[in-house]
Amino acid sequence: MRTTFVDKWARQRAAGKRNYVLRYGVLMTGMGLVLLFSVLDLINNGTVVYAYLLGRIVFFPTIGAMIAGMRWQANERKFAKLTNSEA
Repeated sequence: MRTTFVDKWARQRAAGKRNYVLRYGVLMTGMGLVLLFSVLDLINNGTVVYAYLLGRIVFFPTIGAMIAGMRWQANERKFAKLTNSEA
């Protein structure tokens, strides 16, 4: 598992932090939650309230970006620990 993480993270970190945060934080997590809550709103209320939709579009990607930034830092620490112990 250690080499799997190191290889995967080496590829992801080569793409850069900005790309990682945009891809995993803003798009996958943030917009995924926007879609999920909008579908739930549609199911429960029969319509999507645009004021809530606008709030979701701002709130969830922002939270997703913060979480992805924290994950980046955690993965960097794990990568450093694993690569230093292998040397």
